Amino acid sequence: MIIIQKTKIEWTDLTWNPLTGCTRGCDYCYARRMALRLRGRYGYPQDDPFAVTFHPDRLHEPSERKKPAKIFTCSMGELFDPTTELSWQREIFFTMMKTPRHTFQVLTKQPQNVLERYWRMPANCWLGVSYDGLTTTPDMLDSIKDCKAPVRFVSIEPFLKPFDVCLLQGLDWIIIGAMTGPRKAPPKKEWVDDVMRYARYHDIPIFLKDNLHWHEQVREWPKRVEG
Repeated sequence: MIIIQKTKIEWTDLTWNPLTGCTRGCDYCYARRMALRLRGRYGYPQDDPFAVTFHPDRLHEPSERKKPAKIFTCSMGELFDPTTELSWQREIFFTMMKTPRHTFQVLTKQPQNVLERYWRMPANCWLGVSYDGLTTTPDMLDSIKDCKAPVRFVSIEPFLKPFDVCLLQGLDWIIIGAMTGPRKAPPKKEWVDDVMRYARYHDIPIFLKDNLHWHEQVREWPKRVEG
């Protein structure tokens, strides 16, 4: 069964999950809710469905996709979780390097673990931090700036708390989204306005998700990729 699939996430084309699960325990986590619902099926362990789990049978999937695509990698897990085996990460990165026609997009809430093992991503791998202001802190944005990647970005979703926008300096892309699910709620307008003003002044592309229901639709992509 092919697990790589189309997605409703606006800033990517497909999702690919050669690794699932995470140990952080964010209480709003969509991936954990889905894992619990699917326990014992589709590769999720019966006893602990959101345990960090490697799926080597999925490594071939990007190669079977001939048309170039943006692929959100490990959308249902944390690639840089401290329990993730180094050998698993290497196999996933090797798959990326074998399929240079694709662009792989990785989001992490544990960027401090990236530099412990890697200082350079594959040439077709974008590296981002998932920031919410509660389970992650603004200084974590600095962690990926020391890592070599074609695009280093931040996904501020859900946007639960404001932060010093100067920390966005040095990033290549910004995504903003609202809280979804049972507790769905938009961020405060002034928080989003602050980020947008800073991004436009410093020429940082910004992507506003549909769930913000914003008055203007913004779909800007990193220039270096479009070029």
